[in-house]
Amino acid sequence: MTYLQHNFKQCHSQIKLNNTTTHEINKIINSLKNKTSHGYDEISDKNLKASAPFILSPLTYIFNKVLSSETFPDWLKYSEVEPLFKKGKKTEITNYRPISLLPAFSKIIKKIIYKRLNCFSIENNILTSEQFGFREKSTTDIATYALLNNIQLSLDKKRLVGGIFCDLQKAFDCVNHDILLEKAKYYGITGTAYKLMQSYLGYRYQRTVIKGKNSNKLSSSWKITKHGVPQGSVLGPLLLLIYINDLPASISKIAKSIIFADDTSIIVTNDNKIDFRHTLHLAMIEISNWFQCNHLTLNYNKTHFLQFLTKKQNEMQQQIVTSNSVITNINCTKFLVLIIDSTLSWKDHVTEITPKLNKACYVIRNLTFLRSYHIISFISVDPYRIANPYGYGKWSH
Repeated sequence: MTYLQHNFKQCHSQIKLNNTTTHEINKIINSLKNKTSHGYDEISDKNLKASAPFILSPLTYIFNKVLSSETFPDWLKYSEVEPLFKKGKKTEITNYRPISLLPAFSKIIKKIIYKRLNCFSIENNILTSEQFGFREKSTTDIATYALLNNIQLSLDKKRLVGGIFCDLQKAFDCVNHDILLEKAKYYGITGTAYKLMQSYLGYRYQRTVIKGKNSNKLSSSWKITKHGVPQGSVLGPLLLLIYINDLPASISKIAKSIIFADDTSIIVTNDNKIDFRHTLHLAMIEISNWFQCNHLTLNYNKTHFLQFLTKKQNEMQQQIVTSNSVITNINCTKFLVLIIDSTLSWKDHVTEITPKLNKACYVIRNLTFLRSYHIISFISVDPYRIANPYGYGKWSH
């Protein structure tokens, strides 16, 4: 909270949760995908959409009661968590991402609340400009440009440039509810909205569900969750952004932050070698302290340091030590969807993307039987878009 008081003007506006309408609820339901997956209530989005004409009026009445009563319904606070494999060894738990399967009706009320919270944050300019994740009109391209432009401008001025690329362990699951509520209050989420958020976060239950043989489900017993926000919900990401919103301010005087959701990259620049080393260590200490104070865990084994160089610069012998851990020095790293090397040569990225481009070109060649000019012209304009849909922009040194 100290960072907030010193670096953010307290919002004097207070959020107001306006009543919803049948039109808004109908629009939300229609926006849901026709999925057959479901939470513990066994009501899928597909079933919800089919029954929409018959339940719009009672849903409007119920959700307006929720908005005014400051109480989030208990029966909507149960979630089933399915482990989704990311990459690496399947025997390691850390290589799985928890995906929450939520009750269908909870998706509607959360979208109603999200719309009001998001509008309030935009109107009052609450979210920091260094945050690019989960925001309208913000993409991986924009975040990548912000990072590379910062690096390139410093290199053009012949400054020393280094990047600390942080890896957080399960940020969504580690959000402390008390800290989140205090930050929300500071940003102007008070009164009914504050109490509703407090009710939403409190006494949540979840269980782990694993699909066994013959599509049978194996589940654990229900357990209360004392911290964290649902990663699979529309409201969870916005609450995470509020939680880590003051992170850039903690090091703004010594370094530049580029954050995409919980992916945190720190760029340090300086003209002097001694000051450069000192600033790197200071930035690492400050950010480590921030993570510790906010109950977030930094994975030091996957947190790396990369020094950016021009062709005429020589790499410094630099080692960052903090919390009895040594930050590994690397020559290239993956930032969102791009592989960035120390000289911004893009050789590693080209090597990574070439096999994908070959596959995309092979698919295009085998689609010629369609004989549709519009389809062929669309997909053959740029195979790179097919091979790498995220991070479509072309970056060059």
